[in-house]
Amino acid sequence: MNFSQLHFASAVASLGSFTAAASACAVTQPTLSNGIAQLEEELGQRLFVRTTRKVILTAFGKSIIPDIDRILNAQRALIQNSQALLKPNKQVIRIGISPLLDGQLLKVLIEPFHRRMPHVELILREMNMADLDKMMDEGELDFVFGVEEIHKESRRHTLLYREQLLYLPRSRQDDNLSKEDEISFSEIADETFVMVPDACGLTRTIRSLFRAHRRVLNEYPGEAMSYQVLEQWSALGIGAAMLPLSKLSSKGRLALQIRDKAGDIVMIGFEAVWDRDSMKIEHLAKFAEYLRDVVPAMTDGFAENINNQNRS
Repeated sequence: MNFSQLHFASAVASLGSFTAAASACAVTQPTLSNGIAQLEEELGQRLFVRTTRKVILTAFGKSIIPDIDRILNAQRALIQNSQALLKPNKQVIRIGISPLLDGQLLKVLIEPFHRRMPHVELILREMNMADLDKMMDEGELDFVFGVEEIHKESRRHTLLYREQLLYLPRSRQDDNLSKEDEISFSEIADETFVMVPDACGLTRTIRSLFRAHRRVLNEYPGEAMSYQVLEQWSALGIGAAMLPLSKLSSKGRLALQIRDKAGDIVMIGFEAVWDRDSMKIEHLAKFAEYLRDVVPAMTDGFAENINNQNRS
């Protein structure tokens, strides 16, 4: 296994085409195909299924590609951090990102800042929230993008966007439900929920929702290791689940809006967090100002548009 093979697999997953991926990776299609075949052989399972019309990920591929992307992100971060040490005068902004963040919206958020200040390099690192918080405490990150929560007095924060938190019923419960349905929290409060580890912020958000309604959360004793597995296990009838709309991998899967006790649609919010003292550095202060003053206007309506696209 090597980084070239991982880059090939990530490119095919992103572009949905061996031809387009080979072009993006600047290699011939046989080179790319052979590299992926070698990777699949080492992993012990196929990542892709090729038809006459398109390339799709296998179930195994859907679970593995996020791990491949994390490895590639870590490689890029290593190279960028080494360059930052070799060129200390270079202006760099180090941003930690929760895996729960909507990648499509993240791209829209940071591109205008790139255009405004092209000399400032943004280094992104996707990790679990506990690790991101620790890295910020130790001065290894300048900003963290993650789920809304209570912060230390030394931290400053601003809202990035909100999206719907949807309910995925276990399979045997969905016979009497339609895709146009929404459901009240009281109707699902006694259900058993499959959860992911308390790392990305999703589990913390669901637990807070139950505390706000003064209800006990019934958690399935096992844990899913990915959002795709949450969907699969709810489809198998193991338990119900909750996911942000942007993380649904199957648009055909029944997922319902939730109404809270006040009658409002349940949302999950994402924010940017930074240390107050870092604002003494000019380019960091400008990025914080951009997040506070520009991003809200960009995300007002855009996140809603993403919601509408993903539900269609």
